[in-house]
Amino acid sequence: MIKFGTGGWRAIIGDEFTFSNVRRVAQAAALYLKEIKKDHLPVVVGHDLRFLSGRFSRAIAEILVQNGIQVWFMEQVAPTPMLMFAVEQEHLALGLMVTASHNPSEYNGIKVIVEGGKDAPVEVTNRLEELCRDIPPLQAPPLSFFDALEQGKITIYCNKNAYIDSLLRQIDVPAVQQRNLNVLFNPMFGVSKDTMAMCLASLRCSVDLINAQRDTMFGQKAPSPSRDALQDMEYLMKQGRYHIGIATDGDSDRIGLYDEKGNYITANDILKLLYYYLKQYRGEKGGLVRNITTTHILDRIAQSFGEPAFEVPVGFKYISQKMDDENLLLGGESSGGLKIRGHVNGKDGILAALLAVEMLAKTKKSLSALLEEINAKYGTLYFGELNLGYRREDRTRLEQVLLADRHIPAFPREIFKTSYIDGVKFYFADDNWFSIRFSGTEPVLRLSWETTTKEQAEELLRVIREDSVLKLPLKS
Repeated sequence: MIKFGTGGWRAIIGDEFTFSNVRRVAQAAALYLKEIKKDHLPVVVGHDLRFLSGRFSRAIAEILVQNGIQVWFMEQVAPTPMLMFAVEQEHLALGLMVTASHNPSEYNGIKVIVEGGKDAPVEVTNRLEELCRDIPPLQAPPLSFFDALEQGKITIYCNKNAYIDSLLRQIDVPAVQQRNLNVLFNPMFGVSKDTMAMCLASLRCSVDLINAQRDTMFGQKAPSPSRDALQDMEYLMKQGRYHIGIATDGDSDRIGLYDEKGNYITANDILKLLYYYLKQYRGEKGGLVRNITTTHILDRIAQSFGEPAFEVPVGFKYISQKMDDENLLLGGESSGGLKIRGHVNGKDGILAALLAVEMLAKTKKSLSALLEEINAKYGTLYFGELNLGYRREDRTRLEQVLLADRHIPAFPREIFKTSYIDGVKFYFADDNWFSIRFSGTEPVLRLSWETTTKEQAEELLRVIREDSVLKLPLKS
């Protein structure tokens, strides 16, 4: 079954992610364009470095051509934000990106980008799912990719220069050039290597690269910029030779950072640093939006500047939409994705990384010093996460208990608010909270929390684990 989650459709290669199913998604996209009467516009198709991604993207192109739709094909691997930029700048109705982003190597996927360069909203992905259900298994059409290319029905498209120029326009280039910063960059075997390297060279940074070659197994780790996946980078950063360490995920829409001492900077701290920098040092106007599993310290920072802070479900499409609706300055999520007003209408890990470099140059402070400055002003909270794998029958039961029956565990603290906009989230005093939600991309139950102390978090987690009604899965 083809099911779109918070970040597109993702499935295991050779199981559900097959050429036949990829063609079905492409056919559904073609039918959708005909429904909205936008099939006269080209569709831009891109891909990452995963196993068979290039071949899957060609299969998509062939089906679109069979439906009479012109294809702009990104022959070189591209970051997802580069494809989003193309959809927006070229005034297209649709872009399709073959990527499973930060998922493990056995996965692949398709991200759907709609008009304005935005992640497809749920109405669009729901319609694509409906259309897919009525489409039988598909074989390759008679006209091959290369024949369609020769006939001009597929055009090779590259917007790398335009995208890089757009990134550098967001940065104070002369200020960074004067600092001669040393950067360790880790693209995690993903697609950001060329783009990021060109940008950092333009900023006159000295750059060392690791994990820059193609490896469809991603070094036996998921290409997600978590601390566990970046231990080789952490070892190098602790030698003290770099001002900053930058890692990007598989399709470059998320980042991880290390400070000059080799300390891992969490995604929540990255959001705090960049929003505070934009407000305190660049004097930018505007509030922020975060998803339900992202730090509430951001709300404190926004309030200190008299700005609003909004909370939305997990899924970057919700963040992008709220940013547009409210003209917000920054939107982000605790998984490492963020958007800054004035650039692409979705996550862009490359821009976020370049802004962090500018932050070091213009403040003339280290990452560790800036984070200490923020913590002294706004305090700290203990953030934690736990992922629990589940079986199909687990999900049915847990949905009944949590969402239908709305069972509330016997927490030792007073709950002053409960939200069901995405799973369930319990709010306590002092910006403390506990969230339980189903992943939109994997068979995983995600537990997230933020408390004043680690001991408070352990107590909440104990109550959840011992709850006789929930009977949570124990596979973590």
